[in-house]
Amino acid sequence: MTNFDTVYSLFKLSGKSKIAVIGKGPSLDNIDLNVLNDFFVININDSEKIYAGDICLYHLDWVKDYLVSNKGLCSLYITSKPLDDPRFITVEHTHENPENITPIQERFFDNGFYLEDATIISVLKIANLIADNIRTKVPVFLLGFDFSIKSGFANKTDSAVPFGDENYIENLFESQQAYLSLLLSHKADLSIEVNHIGSKTFSTYNVNKFNALFDGSLPSLKAVDKPSKLTVKPSENYNVKVVAEITTNHFGDLELLKKMIKAAAESGADYIKLQKRDVESFYTEEQLIAPYHSPFGETFRDYRHGLELDDFGFRLVEQWCNEYGIKWFASVLDLPSYLYMKKFNPELVKLPSTISEHTDFLKEVAADFKGDVVLSTGMTDSTYEDFILEEFKNCRHLYLLQCVSSYPTINEDANVAVVRHYHDLSKKHSKIIPGYSSHDIGSLCCQLSIAAGGLMVEKHVKYGNTPWAHFDNVAMDMLTDKFKHFVDDIRLAEVCLGNSNKSVLSSEHHKYKV
Repeated sequence: MTNFDTVYSLFKLSGKSKIAVIGKGPSLDNIDLNVLNDFFVININDSEKIYAGDICLYHLDWVKDYLVSNKGLCSLYITSKPLDDPRFITVEHTHENPENITPIQERFFDNGFYLEDATIISVLKIANLIADNIRTKVPVFLLGFDFSIKSGFANKTDSAVPFGDENYIENLFESQQAYLSLLLSHKADLSIEVNHIGSKTFSTYNVNKFNALFDGSLPSLKAVDKPSKLTVKPSENYNVKVVAEITTNHFGDLELLKKMIKAAAESGADYIKLQKRDVESFYTEEQLIAPYHSPFGETFRDYRHGLELDDFGFRLVEQWCNEYGIKWFASVLDLPSYLYMKKFNPELVKLPSTISEHTDFLKEVAADFKGDVVLSTGMTDSTYEDFILEEFKNCRHLYLLQCVSSYPTINEDANVAVVRHYHDLSKKHSKIIPGYSSHDIGSLCCQLSIAAGGLMVEKHVKYGNTPWAHFDNVAMDMLTDKFKHFVDDIRLAEVCLGNSNKSVLSSEHHKYKV
């Protein structure tokens, strides 16, 4: 993929928190362009004639010809037809045709970057990449995109497009509108909040509302034209505990971790879960000195130390969880980490699947800990179950979580029926609480685990992607709405499950009389 570090740096240096994309439709004549001083501005083609922004995207020859004559007004150009100028980044242009096996909405979410025929989609992908890079949901406003030439163009630009007849151009605009509408149907997967300014069915604001929004006469961005969202009941009204499994996906960045805790709480989760290990004793020296490039250094030791939270970090975790109304616990992978975590008087500790063969350590925790133990059973069989039942007799509760140690787990391997087996075990062993640690994709297996008797569900989460980190491809990105929808799915499954008492309900109304 093209390295867009220059783009990310330009955005960060601008100090702006929102993006405006400039087209050439006549609706732009009614927008107060003075408000764009507060936006990071992206131009398409030659819209810099109207308002010169920070970045411009184009792939057409006539735009290159225009830039040869006018030298260009933007700070950076992303194009398949560059000029000999350090401001120009060269990328591949892909044509939309039947030979493209992957549809445009899937290309948007893959790891590559191409200039699409529908340039507006490429612009939104740049914005999405920026949001991923800074790990913040970025509002994007599309200005002057009327998707028709029947009403002409904005006053400050040419009154014609220098190629094709009117029907041809109209068809191109209609296609771009269709692609945008298609992408907006995937808004739950976006790291940006797309706002079209106009009078389309998918428009967020009309021009007057946009102007009023940024001249201070309207109260706030989110208070205008936004439908109220149905919220789920507080998590304390449910029996199933939902765990947002952060592990080390905060990458040692405390500001990022704070965002993740807040997002997990706002999504309705009961717990966030972190991870603690003693790097120097957990790995071999050979592993630690292996080359590994990251912001923390050039060895795997540097990388792993960079991911670990120190005492100050964990104290902040406790503070933030109290502030946002969510609980926390941690996976402990070795004895020093367990002894360290005890200082926080945790109500739960997790013993993950990765250390199921570390039986001496597991026995020490089993003999010592009196709170709740969460145990995943990935890559184990019935002999491990026997070991657990024999050893873990001192804990208050034992959350026994079915888990499959493949990333991602295909549905056929999820074996959710094991949760029912743990449910049956709980009738013989009162300490056991059955559950499911998910490495599969989506909500289905987790919902089935609740029907099987599960009372805890763990789901990996992240907040954008980091190119130098181990990619967590089973994690739900909390820059999008996916984890919120996941929690809603879990709550819905519990509501649908009801209870095992069979009785006549008030909603039942039809029966033939004898």
